[in-house]
Amino acid sequence: MADKQTVSEVNQSEVEKQVKQQSKFYLSPKEMASYILSGVGDKNWETFNGSNSDFYYRTMIGAEAATLSTASVICTFADTFDNAISGPILDRTRTRWGRVRPYLILTLPLWIIANFVPWILPTGFSQILYLIIFAVLYYCGSIANSFYTPAYSALLFNLTPNVDERNRLIAADTYVDLLGVWIPSLFPFLVDFLPGSVSRRAIYIGGAIFFIALVIIFRIYGFFTLRERVPLASRQDMNEVSVWKSLKMVATCQPMWILMIKNFFGVGKAVGVRVQNDFWLNCFGKVSYSTITSLFTGLPSYFVLPLAPKLTKKLGLKNLGALSYGVCGITYIIMWLIGYNPFGDSHTVLNLIWMTIALTFAGAFNSIQRYCSTAMTGDMYDYVEWKTGIRNEGIMSAATGYISLISNQAATLISGGLITVLGIRSKYMGGQLVRQTDPTMLSHIWTIFALAPGIGRTLKGITLWFFCVHGKTREQMMHDLAVTRASKVIDTGNGDNNTDGKDENNSD
Repeated sequence: MADKQTVSEVNQSEVEKQVKQQSKFYLSPKEMASYILSGVGDKNWETFNGSNSDFYYRTMIGAEAATLSTASVICTFADTFDNAISGPILDRTRTRWGRVRPYLILTLPLWIIANFVPWILPTGFSQILYLIIFAVLYYCGSIANSFYTPAYSALLFNLTPNVDERNRLIAADTYVDLLGVWIPSLFPFLVDFLPGSVSRRAIYIGGAIFFIALVIIFRIYGFFTLRERVPLASRQDMNEVSVWKSLKMVATCQPMWILMIKNFFGVGKAVGVRVQNDFWLNCFGKVSYSTITSLFTGLPSYFVLPLAPKLTKKLGLKNLGALSYGVCGITYIIMWLIGYNPFGDSHTVLNLIWMTIALTFAGAFNSIQRYCSTAMTGDMYDYVEWKTGIRNEGIMSAATGYISLISNQAATLISGGLITVLGIRSKYMGGQLVRQTDPTMLSHIWTIFALAPGIGRTLKGITLWFFCVHGKTREQMMHDLAVTRASKVIDTGNGDNNTDGKDENNSD
């Protein structure tokens, strides 16, 4: 926090200049579009891969759920090392292209290997061999993500020092993210309706190639178009704050721990997603029904999300986030209690209408949740800068990313254990998917699909009530940051360079 000595030493005109910088607009529509487009490929891939990969590996390659879960656990332990070093490396990177921007493309080769190879693995290997292969590939992907994810996350919060403008960018980015589920959601139609002479496995491989290509194109585009603006600590400042001291600062950051705990409860939704294809294939007969429902379930987000900045000013990020998660969680639990076939097994159309309505209510505030989570991450970064005078986005993002990784691996472990114990298995015979109708297995699939997200979302909402960057605390934080940032500008002699919002401030 800015102390009295700092305030007295800083030229008042520079403080006023920094205050104005926090209220002026920096990003042109073109620049906002550049950031939004840079992540389009990843959003599409995350949606496609998250919905299909586990089902594909189990059903068409022959890797058992327990094998995939074990490989993920091994990767999590191995990934501890690269997550521990990625944060400090990111925070201390200084290049002509910026601090975090180079990692958008430096991580691509390893990411491509890790994400493409699993789709073309041969069938018939032993489970031990599959375990080794997936463990290695998962770890390669984790190394790439250990640097890319915190870099891309930090980039958003360095594009502009204006928090209101940043929140508007987050809302716009989240709005466009909604389009990231449309193209992948059309994929099940290809699986169900392309000619039977076409192997279903070939269709999945083609989908993987398409979405991986999107990632490559848009990451390269982001590297060449994006800029970093928020004043950074000089090399001298960074050297005065050791890595160990930075780690201690981050470890005592209450907002970070709240967001990490919240992220961990994402295990609930992740477990449900892993049986999504099993649910639509076996409980309703076609995986393409997921596309039909998604045409409607995503609509509320297009109307609700534009209200996010206004709701933020009225309720505050903490309250808005907690309420949106809570409503979603309760809706999922009610949906589970009613069941997926309240009209009986013979009334598929009525049951499908019911599922569409229920999932629409359950997902009505998904876009608000993503907006709040991203905006609160920005507040978390500002909070640490407020308390310490140093922006440790790399370390903090690596820490939160590691918790997200643990959450994902926990989801894989839990879902893999449940799938194995409950005997959930979809059939793939003669190049085609075959529906199963065992009522006990269908009941188990439904419980995982609906109840797990309900519990996870509810716990997320409860956790966010403890986020402390709110109200008067946040107002004081932003005022004090203007003082400390003005001090950095004077010390580096860049007072004039940061007044028009156009200089990159990419190096010392």
